[in-house]
Amino acid sequence: MKILLISDTHLDHIPESLLEILSGYDMILHAGDLVSMDVYTDLETLGETHAVAGNSDHPDVRRTLPERLRLDVEGMRVGLIHRPSHSPDSPGIALMAREMDVDLLVFGHFHRPIFERDGRRVMVCPGSPTSPRLSPPSVAELLIEEGRASLRIVPVGRPMCSYLQFAETLYLNGSRDPPEG
Repeated sequence: MKILLISDTHLDHIPESLLEILSGYDMILHAGDLVSMDVYTDLETLGETHAVAGNSDHPDVRRTLPERLRLDVEGMRVGLIHRPSHSPDSPGIALMAREMDVDLLVFGHFHRPIFERDGRRVMVCPGSPTSPRLSPPSVAELLIEEGRASLRIVPVGRPMCSYLQFAETLYLNGSRDPPEG
């Protein structure tokens, strides 16, 4: 099973170009801050979709979607939440995974990819495909085959903030001089 993990889209609708990039998954898990239920509807056109409400969601989204969700996916217990704690580096993420009794906790809110492990539990923030913070736009992909799971962060575009664009030019050009303009 191929599962798309996504968070923090912060859109009213998902553009067709992004929908094409996000297609081809058996299931979609959105970890909140959809902003609009239309985003959920857009994702449902791609396949089975589950989502939780985030702190920036419209009241309609918060009334419709739960704050947390626990799913059994191919024998793996998966938790879905938007904001497990105030800091991605705090023990709150691992505590939430333990409290929800999940093998994998998918969370959002931080707009950048985060991968943590606490014993057998894995916690992942897929980043944001549309509003990243100090990272390229991204989602994550979970593959479950023959009882084994693998997880990877998938970039879905170029860095958006000027610092990352400048850093990318340094890396690609081997230059230490700031770009002109």
